[in-house]
Amino acid sequence: MQTSINLQEPFTYSIIPLLFSICVVIAMTWYLMHSKKTKKKIKEEKNEIKEIPEKNIKNIPVIKGKYLNQLDSIEYRYTSNMIELRTAYQLISESIRLFVFEVTDITTQNYSLKEIKKLDIPVLYELIEEYYEPEFAMKSVGDFSNSINKARRVIKQWN
Repeated sequence: MQTSINLQEPFTYSIIPLLFSICVVIAMTWYLMHSKKTKKKIKEEKNEIKEIPEKNIKNIPVIKGKYLNQLDSIEYRYTSNMIELRTAYQLISESIRLFVFEVTDITTQNYSLKEIKKLDIPVLYELIEEYYEPEFAMKSVGDFSNSINKARRVIKQWN
């Protein structure tokens, strides 16, 4: 039996939408990778550490006296058993950081040990590094009188 109806070709998908979808996925992947790198660079730029500014006119002997008195107070409170060793080290660390802030206007009280190392103030870095273990260890152990005397020496010798 013969019919006049011809069979149609099998349905085929166009390759253009498939190629377009692949291009969109590649473009989005590239954009996401690039935006993460850009955000990371911007964040690193924001976290840059200030250079030590030129000396402003400050009364450094008065500032030194203030912080030496603070260290005397901390030593008295520790030797009188009013505070524990960990607290004493935390207070010494805070005092030396605030001293550097008042003298240089660098907010060292907000800096981690790693950031302090980048400042290129070796005496400050050595002091804070020494205080880290007694401040943060499970059991605080340290030579308190040696540590507080080092802090005094740094303050007295600061220019």
